[in-house]
Amino acid sequence: MAKFLKWTLIPAVFLFALPLQGQQKDINGYFPSWKWQKNRERLDHRLIPYQKLTIVTYAFFYPLESGEIVGMDPVADSYLLKGEMDSLSGNLKPNSSMVALAHRHGAKMVLSIGGWENSNKFPQVAADPLKRANFAQSCIRQITDYGFDGIDVDWEFPGYVRHKGTPEDKQNFTLLLQTVRDSLQALGKRTGKYYLLSASLPAAASHLPDIEVQKITAILDRLNLMTYDLFGPWGKLSNHNSALFGPAQGDSARCVDGAFKLYHNEHQVPAEKINLGVAFYGHAYANCTQIYTEHGGADTKLFPADDGIPYALIAERLDRFKRLWDNKAQAPYLVSESQRILVSFDDEESVGRKADYVKEKNAAGLIVWTLQGDRLKDGRTPLLDAIYGRFIAR
Repeated sequence: MAKFLKWTLIPAVFLFALPLQGQQKDINGYFPSWKWQKNRERLDHRLIPYQKLTIVTYAFFYPLESGEIVGMDPVADSYLLKGEMDSLSGNLKPNSSMVALAHRHGAKMVLSIGGWENSNKFPQVAADPLKRANFAQSCIRQITDYGFDGIDVDWEFPGYVRHKGTPEDKQNFTLLLQTVRDSLQALGKRTGKYYLLSASLPAAASHLPDIEVQKITAILDRLNLMTYDLFGPWGKLSNHNSALFGPAQGDSARCVDGAFKLYHNEHQVPAEKINLGVAFYGHAYANCTQIYTEHGGADTKLFPADDGIPYALIAERLDRFKRLWDNKAQAPYLVSESQRILVSFDDEESVGRKADYVKEKNAAGLIVWTLQGDRLKDGRTPLLDAIYGRFIAR
């Protein structure tokens, strides 16, 4: 807490990132860089509505055994972060990178490191002081090279055995974040800027015994709670991907409200440091026509292999379904009796209610996974617009 109080003494011109400044809510959209080459049209960075965002988070870079961090797709990183090449001059077009476009519209650009597929090197990096230092300095190099405004550490998750987690991760995660914070502060003294530090954190209480929540809260600007994939086709019963309130079946704490109360009420995290997650995607259950019932796994008949179906794709097929509303969970879902498919998803009403919840609880804002999930063929972004309208227009 002493460190936090010290940070508040920084001159006001550099305080844009601190959680007590004004009433503006975070709208933080994650951009999946590794998918860019296979879907350049949908992931065209020039079409991002930066003016409706406060932060764009570029996902992912990941750590090597040495602690150095590298991008998942060097080709995408070069094009998206350095900018387009002018075919006539052979030079980079000025202000064509994602960072430049974000800054032009008043948004910050943050680099996210890790992710579900690339978290198994974190335990050994965090356990070694030299590797922690390498990690932090590599973060600084990316900021210097590309112009990022901060770092998001997405370690999924400290202590998680399937990702080579160890009991020592609990303290080492704190040490890793503190090392990054110290390096960001040192850079800030040289540049006169304040650099954001956030962590993407689990929504489930079962992971928190392996995290020193109060200690990392004092280090971080934002705790980004991943309140999605709370249930899915991997479970026995159909259920909601990202319900606002507890579902009628299953763990009632696996919802947005449950995650907020877990961190804020039980672990005393200030509400103004908490960002809650919204899913711009859904999950489809095969051989299923009722919520909270057994099913046949992920549907692949109407939708592609299910690692998250973008809202835009669901929207194209709405006329094949009946929309239903779970009043207890405050979540919509779709049912096709003829196809025997149930879809758990978020729509304009449900994300709007989540935005209202953020305002009611005085939370920091919302993180969006992923940014282009709701971009329709006509260019509209209905889910983002619903959030933006709640935060800006009211």
